[in-house]
Amino acid sequence: MTKNNDDALVRHGSNALAVRESREEFITPAADIFETPIAFVLRLDLPGAARDGIQVNVEAERLSIKGRLEKLHAEKTNVLYHEIAGKSYYRMFNLTAGIASDRIEAEFQDGVLSVTIPKSERMTTKEIRIQ
Repeated sequence: MTKNNDDALVRHGSNALAVRESREEFITPAADIFETPIAFVLRLDLPGAARDGIQVNVEAERLSIKGRLEKLHAEKTNVLYHEIAGKSYYRMFNLTAGIASDRIEAEFQDGVLSVTIPKSERMTTKEIRIQ
């Protein structure tokens, strides 16, 4: 889990017990990466995330994925303990030169995000026909 920017303040009654600090907790999703002759395929488990809450971004030579967890409990539920609520998924991957970043595609189904990263022509293996 990684901590990043969000507000947190510890209070006891009307007294502040700690100063305001910035933090947000991320869950690092499990990932599988495999290679086909024409692409790299990345699969991440994002249970509880909604399609609309997932962002896949490519910047320079990095691919970043962030997913927001949907509410896991009903509105009028008395939550006694939680380790998941209020967190988001986040994972970053370095991309190699020779990929076609303008053709990256992503699909989300049954809590699994699949990202297909096509290889550029210079990375693909071509068989030369002998005449």
